Amino acid sequence: MKTSVIVAILCLIVQPTNCMTQCHRKCVCHPKILQCKGFYQDDIESDEFANSITTDLEKIHITDGDIPELPRNLVGSCAEDSSYHLNALKKLDLQNNGIKKINGNAFHCMPNLEELNLANNQWNVSTAHTRTFTNIQNLKKLNLSDAFHDEIDSKVHIKHLRLVFLEGPFTKLEVLALDNNKLSVYDADTANTMCTFTSLKRLNLAHNIISSLTFYHKQCLAHLEYLDLSYNSISTFEAYSNHYGLLSSLDQIQKKTNLSVNFFGNEFDCDCQLREFHDWLKRTEVRVFKKKTLTCHDGLLFNRSIVSVQSAEFMCLSGDSSSNRSSSNAAVGVLVTMLVLLAIFLSVISYIKRDTIKHFVSSFKRQPMAKKQLLSNYLSENNENAKKGSWNSTLFTNYM
Repeated sequence: MKTSVIVAILCLIVQPTNCMTQCHRKCVCHPKILQCKGFYQDDIESDEFANSITTDLEKIHITDGDIPELPRNLVGSCAEDSSYHLNALKKLDLQNNGIKKINGNAFHCMPNLEELNLANNQWNVSTAHTRTFTNIQNLKKLNLSDAFHDEIDSKVHIKHLRLVFLEGPFTKLEVLALDNNKLSVYDADTANTMCTFTSLKRLNLAHNIISSLTFYHKQCLAHLEYLDLSYNSISTFEAYSNHYGLLSSLDQIQKKTNLSVNFFGNEFDCDCQLREFHDWLKRTEVRVFKKKTLTCHDGLLFNRSIVSVQSAEFMCLSGDSSSNRSSSNAAVGVLVTMLVLLAIFLSVISYIKRDTIKHFVSSFKRQPMAKKQLLSNYLSENNENAKKGSWNSTLFTNYM
């Protein structure tokens, strides 16, 4: 690839007007902008693509293709020729290419890159080298929306992604999109990783399955301006007294910046545990997106706007809601067990009764027949005695 790039550079110096002929057949080469669509693996590794790369490029778009593996030295190698750098390149768009693997050094030779878009791919983060992003430390925007492999547990993705992020480091990153990735975990380790993004302003975690967040970013994300938690699995919040919890942290961040947060699309359990969230919504200075449209998902307050409900209406039958749910589950379990045992008992009783009745009816039917037989025997015997001139009255009594 290096030879091809040198040829392209010489072309720009010697015959700049004819260099458009070096453009890949699937690309459009504008001044300072390269746009390519429908690339396959062979295209991204071809000399024809290498000839399309010029050092004055500011934006490269390679989209809507089928590129399972992002090769090393995507835009050329500067390992042997330190003079070869795409210093002008600010944006690299690689969305919707089915990328599953990103090889090491893929993002070398672009030291001033500010925006990287890897959305709508199938990246298996567990195969990534931890230093994948080490050479793009000036990055300001990273789009990983719907970027991870669907068939791999999101816990595996987030575990390895933390390692990749920590090797960054992304001290200049301002925008991070992690939405639509089926992420279920935002724990203490994740929070610690986010603390390294000291310039982060916008964090998008929408359309995941996160149920709770260990945030404690009051000292970490001091510049955070927008947090999107819409369409997750958040049903309740930790106590406000927990300074590592979300609500307390948001208030702390608000003191340093004008913070907005989006909770829309979550299904809230409006019991006593949600009372603190209700009270927080009433008093916080954080701008809550569509605050009045946040509604109760179940219970007596179903479909009511949370802010329209009085604080005293958020009730639990006894103790906290988690105790109630545990007690309710236990009660249901006991009830089901009792019903099963009752059904078995009734079945046994029914069988016994049916057998007893059958036996009684059968006996009752057999009794007249037995009497007839006895009487027949009696008459036969006494007929013989009569012939002999004797009568046995005792025998008659016994037969009766």
